[in-house]
Amino acid sequence: MKSIEKQLATQKVVNLALAIGLTALTAYTAISPMGTQHFEHLTVKSIKVLEDNGLPRIVIANSEFSPKGIYKGKEFVDVGSRPGMIFYNDEGTENGGLIFMGKEENGKVSHGVHMSFDRYNQDQTMALQHIEDGDYMVTGMRITDRSTFPMIEHMALEKASKEGDLDAKAKLEQLEKQGLLSANNRAFYGTLNGDAMLKLHDKQGQTRIRMVVDKEGSAVLEFLDAQGKIVQRLPDDKKQ
Repeated sequence: MKSIEKQLATQKVVNLALAIGLTALTAYTAISPMGTQHFEHLTVKSIKVLEDNGLPRIVIANSEFSPKGIYKGKEFVDVGSRPGMIFYNDEGTENGGLIFMGKEENGKVSHGVHMSFDRYNQDQTMALQHIEDGDYMVTGMRITDRSTFPMIEHMALEKASKEGDLDAKAKLEQLEKQGLLSANNRAFYGTLNGDAMLKLHDKQGQTRIRMVVDKEGSAVLEFLDAQGKIVQRLPDDKKQ
């Protein structure tokens, strides 16, 4: 009997201690500033920065937790693993990011660093990148023209067309004729496999000006017509 009374007394003390601790924690939480916290070290696999309305602004994640494609706050496509940082606009739609990866396997290097900025509701229009894949290496800035037609609607039409929707197929053909599905390169400045170059393209994506200093040190400036034919070359080979 005395043992039971002793256990009850001990339990009362424990309950009282828990109650006091909970009260103290609640009071501390109520009076302490929660807007700012300071940490010396933070180890995580993913960080999400949200606006007050709950929409994403920035997501930093490793390979496992890299986000899917997000349109107005909702996932709509699995774009695969892309460790790094993804940016979102005021509507919670992806509009750029910084991704990076790289490894050597069986003597072959596969490495990439890519920072891009998207057109509204579309894919990337400017990209800074460095890519190595075996003997291939490119470093530079690329500018791409994108349509005003929303990418998510384009993808939905493509999916419906593949599933046999004739109306979706007809809509895609119409958009293609109107040039609303095109994505044409307009400029590139950088190096490609040891050659430094500047390339400018017309609205159809055709190279019109090409300036190159190759890996041996030879320099050339070329002007091309709309069919890709060289119309002028400096220095002029014919005069040498």
